Amino acid sequence: MARLIHRYDAQVIVIGGGVIGSACAFRLAQAGRDVLLLQFGTPERAASFGNAGHIATEQLFPLASAEVIRSSWRYLLDTDSPLRLRPAYLLALLPWLARFVWAARGKSFKRGVAGLLALQQSALVDMVDLLADADLAHLLHQRGHLEVWETPAGEAAVLAQAQRLGAYGIKTAPWALADLRSQLPELGQSVQGALHYPGSGHVEDPWAVCSGLHLALQHSGGRIRQGRALQLHADKGYANVLLEDGSRLQAQQLLVCAGAWSRPLAASLGYRVPLEVERGYHITVGKQADGVMPPRLPLPVASNERKVIMSSMSMGLRMTGTVELGGLHLPADPRRLDLLQRQLQAMLPGIDSRQASNWMGFRPSLPDHLPVLGAATRHANVFFAFGHQHLGLTLAAVTARAMAQLMHSGHSPIDLSPYSVSRFGG
Repeated sequence: MARLIHRYDAQVIVIGGGVIGSACAFRLAQAGRDVLLLQFGTPERAASFGNAGHIATEQLFPLASAEVIRSSWRYLLDTDSPLRLRPAYLLALLPWLARFVWAARGKSFKRGVAGLLALQQSALVDMVDLLADADLAHLLHQRGHLEVWETPAGEAAVLAQAQRLGAYGIKTAPWALADLRSQLPELGQSVQGALHYPGSGHVEDPWAVCSGLHLALQHSGGRIRQGRALQLHADKGYANVLLEDGSRLQAQQLLVCAGAWSRPLAASLGYRVPLEVERGYHITVGKQADGVMPPRLPLPVASNERKVIMSSMSMGLRMTGTVELGGLHLPADPRRLDLLQRQLQAMLPGIDSRQASNWMGFRPSLPDHLPVLGAATRHANVFFAFGHQHLGLTLAAVTARAMAQLMHSGHSPIDLSPYSVSRFGG
């Protein structure tokens, strides 16, 4: 009987051109693999385009927590709350919310912290290495960030959080109010103090990181193709992707990094993953008509009470904040953008934000706030790397290192069992 010969379009097809997929594709190409990166849509809708640029190494506590559950009744009633549930999407969201409540239990929360800590321990070092290898080191700043407060209650919350994080090795240092006023004179007088997190970082332009990784991938021999993946099929020795235009691509291995669009792709292989969407918003104040740029902050500033963060970037000053659970199809809520405008005016009084650009994008979120990483349990040649919620940029480089080694050698430098798709019954 003649042996069946498969004709491959690439050794590895990576689905998703955001920061996770781009980083993974680049690392795989560096390892000598023939890589095809499949990307779709316009970058403006991607979380990798509009995020705060914050390398948030201090974020170890999942959103699924007893504190959030206790406060959840407010989120349906208060349109200005930092966590908003869109009423029109509530019925569809109920199964995910049930899993979210389950993940907030004490033991589950501790597993979530341990899972995030294992990834965060090398996240910034891995990012430094990734950007250096891709000739993008100039985009990264390692000055840390500030968390500021405006009330005694805010101060107590900031210090309590710092004490909790200190138990996991996260360092902080207080800033005297006089130093805060001298180094950030633009801040409103309502700000009464700040705590410095020296171990975090930020990038000048999140999408420049993605587009730079695309170039680095191509310089390493990888290829990029536009196209939307609709369905996956895998058998012994090969895997293929059905595209929206009806064509198929075939590879020895597939890596799914499609962010908020990963759920139907996993489902086409029989994996029911409870992936939902955190809709993020930003406003960016760029160069004004008279050529004046907004004030440049020496480091990002997060507000405890307002639950926003603002960063100076190459294109101007960006403020992001709020989490909205509302799926992929509902229109943006203009009240969230109005809220950011009010918060920006409160933090930087007098800033001219009338011509600010607005954005809403989609963050892939799982109930326990851990990503899905590793091999598909029933398909040896399919791998998953999605569901990083609002830590996609932060965890991109450590994810890429782990997945590239796993797919190339069969062994990951990090224990990936806490992130397995099998935790959802897959």
